[in-house]
Amino acid sequence: MKTKKFLNPFENYFGLGDLLFYIAITPLFLLKNYILYFILSMLFAILMQLGLKKFIKEETVPLAGFSALFLFIILLKDNFIDFQKITLL
Repeated sequence: MKTKKFLNPFENYFGLGDLLFYIAITPLFLLKNYILYFILSMLFAILMQLGLKKFIKEETVPLAGFSALFLFIILLKDNFIDFQKITLL
């Protein structure tokens, strides 16, 4: 809308690696959980980019990397909670 012409989002905004990452993780989630993960990972990437602004000199956001870090945190949390349930029983 800003440029008043059609721009290919995969060339200008969203990288091919980002698309491939999100396609690769789709079997891990149900649809509702995938949508929630997608939105929360975008917010996580924005917060990380803003928080690390002075350390990251590039203008682009490493979305697949931040999303993978967010997925890793979620998986650690899920496994830790399951581990606690097992040890308490």
